[in-house]
Amino acid sequence: MTKELEDLEKQFILNEDMEQEDIKGFVARILKFCKIDSKGFVMIQRSKLRIVDKLLLILSARYLANKLQQKLGKEPSIAESVNIKDLANMMKEKETVIVARLKDLKDGKKVISQERGVYKVAPYAIKDFLTELEGVKNE
Repeated sequence: MTKELEDLEKQFILNEDMEQEDIKGFVARILKFCKIDSKGFVMIQRSKLRIVDKLLLILSARYLANKLQQKLGKEPSIAESVNIKDLANMMKEKETVIVARLKDLKDGKKVISQERGVYKVAPYAIKDFLTELEGVKNE
């Protein structure tokens, strides 16, 4: 009986860090769309994206960069959340437009409001978002 349970444990509980594998895969996928500097400024490489896609891309990049730094044992220099002013600056859009699209994303449970005017991506939304982006031809 104990041997069976041990075998079951080996099949179910993996030795690898699954979160690390997820982060690695997501970062490889998001690199096709943007890059991020050490201060957290996200440079989007595709111009024909919708505003909501740009928002999710920036928030996803920030979240993944933060998690990557944590996994590497570094003190994170990139916060996973972003304020509206910084989003408007990165996207070169008006803050009112950003606020309206963030509300849509929040209602769709794709972003989480940390505090007034500060948002981060809902981690579970990243995979579907990247799949959707990869399926769209926006060259």
